[in-house]
Amino acid sequence: MTDRILEIIKVNGLTAARFAEIIGVPRSSISHLVSGRNKPSLEFLQKVLKGFPDINPEWLYSGKGAMMTEKEENPAVVRESGIISGEDPENLAEKEVRKEAGKPRKKRESPDNVKAIEKIVVFYTDQSFREYLPE
Repeated sequence: MTDRILEIIKVNGLTAARFAEIIGVPRSSISHLVSGRNKPSLEFLQKVLKGFPDINPEWLYSGKGAMMTEKEENPAVVRESGIISGEDPENLAEKEVRKEAGKPRKKRESPDNVKAIEKIVVFYTDQSFREYLPE
């Protein structure tokens, strides 16, 4: 079954981290599956089918039949905002980060005992990173 999960990741051009984000599981869950440490639970498989509704459940569970259901020829990444096809998911994530970074933030007054954010660092798979500092 792990090989079929890896095939979904490959066909959709995703990283393991992006796949985990789409289906709503920690990145470590994917790592543990790939390494053979864990086997996918029923809940995990249900999350895969929810995040990728065009995947044929029989193929995912048993390897029988076609990977995609008959109603869709090309795989599409499904996100909360709808279906994205033809756009690299990694570029989309970066666009979303940039869009969020450009929005003005409401300043909140915080009590003295609450820690303030000094900076946020986003690390990318190509070993680059970007820092975001509060205004």
